[in-house]
Amino acid sequence: MRRRLLPVTVVAVVLATALVVQAQLSRDYTSEFLNTAAGRAVVQTFGALKSGYLTDIDDEKVIRGAIQGMLEALDDPYTYYREPRSASIDAQDRTGSFEGIGVALTTVDRASGRGVEVLNVYRDGPAWQAGVQRGDIFVDVDGVNVRDYTTLDIVDLVRGPRGTTVRITFQRPSESELVEFDIVRDTIELIEVSTTIVDGDIGYLSLRTFGNQRVHEQVVDGLSRLRLDGAKSIVLDLRDNGGGLLTQGILVADEFLEQGDIVFQRARGVTQRLASADPSGTTDLPVVVLVNRQSASASEIVAGALQENGRALVIGERTFGKGVAQSVISLADGGQLAYMAFEWLTPERRSITDEGIVPDIEVRDTRLGQTVFVDGRGGFAGQTVELVLDGEVVGSGVVDDDGTFNLVTTGPRPPMSEIQGEALVDVESDAILARAVEALRSGEATALR
Repeated sequence: MRRRLLPVTVVAVVLATALVVQAQLSRDYTSEFLNTAAGRAVVQTFGALKSGYLTDIDDEKVIRGAIQGMLEALDDPYTYYREPRSASIDAQDRTGSFEGIGVALTTVDRASGRGVEVLNVYRDGPAWQAGVQRGDIFVDVDGVNVRDYTTLDIVDLVRGPRGTTVRITFQRPSESELVEFDIVRDTIELIEVSTTIVDGDIGYLSLRTFGNQRVHEQVVDGLSRLRLDGAKSIVLDLRDNGGGLLTQGILVADEFLEQGDIVFQRARGVTQRLASADPSGTTDLPVVVLVNRQSASASEIVAGALQENGRALVIGERTFGKGVAQSVISLADGGQLAYMAFEWLTPERRSITDEGIVPDIEVRDTRLGQTVFVDGRGGFAGQTVELVLDGEVVGSGVVDDDGTFNLVTTGPRPPMSEIQGEALVDVESDAILARAVEALRSGEATALR
């Protein structure tokens, strides 16, 4: 059960970081906070816990819980606090490289967010050389049982200085015995762009995220490779791309534009043009952009800019609808506070928020099976509950002692190359990509004019 008193202890953070905050903000919010009855009650509450609680309290845990509670009171999914370790990992990723073992991770139990398995192993990286395989499930890291850990927990454990060794035990589905590896960490480059040639001369470029400072550079390199391989048109795949750095989104959009606006910004009622196209260095080939329900933020800015400037056909599903952006400040404890501060508008000054980008041609994403989550109550402990869709059993679960159960079905995962930068596609099973190929062949998508 969530403790409702935690939000009021936030004064500890305010008092401890007053000098830092005052350097960043123009008003003395410490005095303003303490001039309210609620603010003074916060001081009393924290003091009472420190002096009179039955056992010693963990100051950092309580204070960070207080920060989380204060932000949750806003009921805004785009305003949040990152604890120091998460902020540190995020900062590493933004540089485009980190020191670790070279695997991509995914959650085993999506309902609880617990348990971690290897989604992909990158060729010639430390994990690949050691013998780690896709589908291996983390059991133990350096003597710590991690069966119930989250992906962030695992990242925190397996990353470390280059040249150091981490011992990892996995459960491998195809084997009855656990497998164990000593893996020497190395520098891992984050390759967010993957390319291939489709149907003879269509260049396919998938962009996984805008989350690091080398994305635009990788897109330019990818486009160059595709031209050398004979590409006469481009498919820019932004499906499942949740966004990232706005600057990278603007630069990527500009690669395909020679004129026109890219994005506007609205903050507290004031709207201004944030970026327009630079005529130099454009990619003049016909372009189709692929999107789905998980394309968000910077992905939507790019798709909207190319669509409304008449530069590209957008094919797929209506996008997520994250048209807001956060300001991020570093806090004294090493964490970060991100709070909603701006709204992005398309070149025609349409809001992306909640509406998303509507494709020119709507096609359902067929690459993955339908994902369904079910939380239920009923039955007796130990009974098996099955999930049936269209007459087919697609998932099952066991009723807990309290009569509750949860079921999840995610469908098969698409193939992934172990070579970073190489895309694997299957046009026959990918309805959106198949429609993009059709559009390029029929002339629906034309070159830059």
